[in-house]
Parts: sequence; C-alpha cells; structure tokens
Amino acid sequence: MGALAVVLVPVAALAIAGAALLLGSGDRTPIQQGCLPDVPRTQPHTGAQVVVPLPAGTYTVSSPFGPRDGGMHQGVDLAAAPGTAILAATDGTVAAAGPAEGFGNWIIIDTQIDGSLLSTVYGHMFDDGVNVTVGQQVQAGQRIGAVGSNGEATGPHVHFEVVPGGRLQGGRQIDPVPWLAQHGAAIDRSDAVVQQVATTTTADATGGARTSRARFGVAQEAGFSGGCMPVAASGSGGGPDLRTGSVPAAFEPWIRRAATTCVEVTGPLLAGQEEQESGFNTEAVSPDGARGPAQFMPGTWANYGIDVEGKGYADVTSIPDAVMSQAKYDCDLAQSAKTGLAQGTLHGDLTELWLSMYNCGPAGTFAAGGVCQNSQTVNYVKAIPALAAKYAAALGGSS
Repeated sequence: MGALAVVLVPVAALAIAGAALLLGSGDRTPIQQGCLPDVPRTQPHTGAQVVVPLPAGTYTVSSPFGPRDGGMHQGVDLAAAPGTAILAATDGTVAAAGPAEGFGNWIIIDTQIDGSLLSTVYGHMFDDGVNVTVGQQVQAGQRIGAVGSNGEATGPHVHFEVVPGGRLQGGRQIDPVPWLAQHGAAIDRSDAVVQQVATTTTADATGGARTSRARFGVAQEAGFSGGCMPVAASGSGGGPDLRTGSVPAAFEPWIRRAATTCVEVTGPLLAGQEEQESGFNTEAVSPDGARGPAQFMPGTWANYGIDVEGKGYADVTSIPDAVMSQAKYDCDLAQSAKTGLAQGTLHGDLTELWLSMYNCGPAGTFAAGGVCQNSQTVNYVKAIPALAAKYAAALGGSS
C-alpha cells in the first residue's frame, strides 16, 4: 500500500496484560461478509428511539453476550472496518468518554428508557475515535466515535453493553441483542455466508503466541454459493467489466470474481490497484513491510486475509487469497466512506475516499474530512481510476 500504507496494529500484538481481559475484548476474528448493502439505515422503532450502534450493513457479530473463556462476556462485539461510525444507541447524556481499563477507551451514555435509568456502553476506540465529551447531550443515531481495536481487543470492533440501573451506578449488564430487538432496532443477521474454519495466531495476555480457530466467511473457488456472493463469477458488482486479456492470466478469473463483492469496487479498479501496488508481483515487499500483489500490511492481513484456496491459512502471496481479500477490504472501506458522506463527516468523491483509506488509513481519512492531503495519497487516488480506464471493457461487451 505504498510508503503510507494502511498501518493497523497487528492482531497478534493487540492483547495487553490486565486484570480486566473479559471486560471488553473481542477475541474472535471478525466474520467476513460477502458484500455490503447501502448505509446508513435505521431500524423502525416504537416509543423512545433506539438504533443499532453501527450502521446497518457495516458489521458482523463476532462475540455474543454470555459465557466466554471461563468468564462472562458482558456485551456483544460488533466487528467492523476501522473507522466505521459508532452511533449513539439512545438519546441521553454522556457519562464517561475516555480511558477505561480493558476497553482502551469507552463511552457511556445515560438515558431514561421505560421510566428507568439505563446506560449504553461502547468500547475499544482509539483516542481519536472518541468524538464526544462528558456532559454532552446526544441523540440516537448520532455519531459518537469510530471503531477501533484499543485495549483488550484482537481486531476492530465495538464492544456494546446495555446496563439497566446505570453502568456507573452499579447496574447489571443484560444481553443487548434481545433488548435492541424489543426496542425496534434488531441486529442485522443477513450476513450469512459460506463458512470455513481457518487457523490464525493471536497473542495471549502475557504476550505469548496462541492458536485459535477463527471463522471466516469464505466463498470457495469451486462453489461461491453463499450469502450475497453470486454464483456467477463473470462480470462485476455493477460497474464497468474487466477487459478480456488486459491483466495477467492468473489474475483475471479472480479479479472478475472479486468484482462481485460490492458495487463500488469494480474489476478495472481492482486491476488498477494491483498495478499501482505491486505491478501484479505476488512476491512484492515494500520498505514498510507490506506484502503480496495487493500489498497488505501484516495487521490488515490478519483481519482481512481469506483462505480461498483451502490451505488452512490465508496466504498473502496467493493470487486468489490476495485478490479476494483486497476486494473485501476495499468494500469495507467503501462502506465506511459512504457512511461518512451520509453523515457529513467526509466530503469528496466516494471512490477517492475509499482509495485514500486504503493508502493512508481510515483514521487519517476521517481526520482529514476527505482524501489525506499528503502527496502520495493525492497521487494514489487519481492514479488508480486513470489506470482502471485501460482495463475497462468497451461499452456493451467484455468476455
């Protein structure tokens, strides 16, 4: 991803020693989605307004409320791309906003619902991902922060709690999922895809390596039949098709297949990225440590690498693994950019915004309110659409 490639903290280095490991951790690798619908959408509600704390279509449930690893997980973990907007689930007053043991940072919103005090809690934001202050009045659906992986976390997600009686007043957590549904804000369960168990390595609380079994939504080359991944491999998600013979033969079927992941990421754009990032070189390694044809940084690959070939691990130098993972990451970034545009926190062209996130990071793009204004990123977001033009099929036909 170039000299200013996305630098996400590697998943294998995120676990930090502490007595509150189970307070807000998400130790499951986020489930990969096949594609993403438009956002934002709010669920219908009755009575007091309640919304899901992440925009519909941007998240998957990576760890539910209940027993976990010999303890009790007191919330639900919603995995999403770094920088995804965290929304206030209710109207209310910000009771806490800042550092908290185990959470990295947290936000607590106190409100009156059903005639009683209730807190909603949001965890694992980085410092620049806390966008409210104590005492501030917020409304349901308002952006209050950005998804991160701070504290006891092994991947980007928001740890969300619902606490009748108040989190700081000694209340007890309840399962947020049925509570949300009862208040007209059901968690989106439409992300079912073909599942495959893959092995990943993360770090335990003492810094030592441990192996965990993580479930990825993997659309296999032979099937590709699950979720919203179409069975047909030709064509793209809705934009211009890839011109036959315009990319190396080993890449062409996978770019065509990857282009079905979401409408924003077309075959020509994927091809343009591959050329810009590595020149279609599977063994490319950047000075910053980005690897493979899509130039993934290790931390990003740990979250987004998909074992398409079924080898038991995601191989950053594998064309199928790298291209499908590239499309998945691009689509997540596009979804974050769409949310930012809809909420007015980002301005500019959608394609340039998600390309900016790929090159200089989601946090940097949100901080800039648009495309990162360093010379490399400014060039990157212009170069790839220009390259894409040469890979696009003539109107009315392709393969």
